[in-house]
Amino acid sequence: MPLREDFFRDPLFRLTPPYDLNDPFDSKPTKEAIRKKIAFMTDRIGEGAGYISDEEVELKHGDLSRHLQTELHRFGIISMTENPRNLLMWSHYADEHRGIVVELYNSEDTFKHSKSEFHACRLTAKEAVRVIYDQNRPSKNIPDECIFSIYEDAFFKHFALVKSDHWMHEKEHRFIVPTSHADIAMFTLNDKNLPVSGLEDYLTQRNLPFSRKEDCFLFEHENLDHLISSFGKTIGDQNLNSLGHFRYYKRANPDSIRGIYFGCKVSDTCIRSAMSMVLKNQRFSANLNFYQAKESSDRFEIEFFPIHEKSI
Repeated sequence: MPLREDFFRDPLFRLTPPYDLNDPFDSKPTKEAIRKKIAFMTDRIGEGAGYISDEEVELKHGDLSRHLQTELHRFGIISMTENPRNLLMWSHYADEHRGIVVELYNSEDTFKHSKSEFHACRLTAKEAVRVIYDQNRPSKNIPDECIFSIYEDAFFKHFALVKSDHWMHEKEHRFIVPTSHADIAMFTLNDKNLPVSGLEDYLTQRNLPFSRKEDCFLFEHENLDHLISSFGKTIGDQNLNSLGHFRYYKRANPDSIRGIYFGCKVSDTCIRSAMSMVLKNQRFSANLNFYQAKESSDRFEIEFFPIHEKSI
């Protein structure tokens, strides 16, 4: 990720919805898979999923088709990798080696999930799940358990976890979390020249708790989904969408953050500043390790060296 001071104050990871990811195929159910799922869900004879025409899908089951197409839009993805040394990923995702890699311990406690949240959504996984790479999109060959199940979670999870083998070098694992389970929602104005005082007064008058960060409004609440819904109702969802957009974040538990790796182009000054912020911050573990990437002298690769508070 890019090196951002905000992260060292509060270790937030964005829940990125599929339509904001850099792969146009990501988490997008195919037409044939949707047809098979609808055939099974609407089967009244009990003989399994038969054939259903495009015309019948559109005329009789349009709402169900749209649900299967867009349900994953309610979720956010946190992407991890097995390989912190991948040069392409450092260039693409870590500001051309000027950013950082964060090492997380992958467990049920990486992020906090309330019992009610977890049981309310069968698709949510507390641990990151390995992505499957394939030449073909899930279509006629989609596994039977994704179709012949009264639940839809296997169907959606399959599309969220299968990517083209062009991405195989990323060795990705994913947390899949509903944006309604976010710890923080950040509302950013589309036009930075718009006066924010009116919106600030509007929220205050309606007792909607928020904080300000430049042109952003931050919402943090134990019932965040209800708060955001109230925000949309008071201002009008259509007006809200034209005014700005939301981003959703999960906060990592302190003990789950095991290491921070600074890119080979990060200056010593930036490293000192970041380490100072982290070491004074209870949102990070006292056992956290720091590393700096260095260019190998004889291979096209980077090596990591431990750094300590007094070593830079």
